[in-house]
Amino acid sequence: MKRAIGWVAAGMLAAGTVGTAWAHHSFAIFDHSQTYMLKGKVKSFQWTNPHGYIDLEVKDGPPGIERYTLELTSINMLQRAGWKSSDVHAGDEVTAIVAPLMTGDKGGLLLELRMQDGRKLVPPVPAADSFKRSQQ
Repeated sequence: MKRAIGWVAAGMLAAGTVGTAWAHHSFAIFDHSQTYMLKGKVKSFQWTNPHGYIDLEVKDGPPGIERYTLELTSINMLQRAGWKSSDVHAGDEVTAIVAPLMTGDKGGLLLELRMQDGRKLVPPVPAADSFKRSQQ
């Protein structure tokens, strides 16, 4: 009986973690061979889990990109790296270095954010050095 209860508990634990694993993704969805430099105005900043997001109105960047969604790492990771929810505001003029999505959709992983006041905010991206920086 104890053995059966153990197997049931293990099965329930495994079933509970599968949804979490499927809901999350790896950094393989982002292009590691190039980066974009985007200059523009922050439309919104979402300090949310599982990732933070910045919606950017692009003024200077690759042709055809007028809006871009920047994905950040988790809030826990950002806080440990010194980020605060008050660091970025709608209306801020910024320069973002991003690894674009492999799909070509208008979004990517934020690797660096330069603020107008000169601050440089760097999200703690695991294996950040695996992203080849294009000429900036």
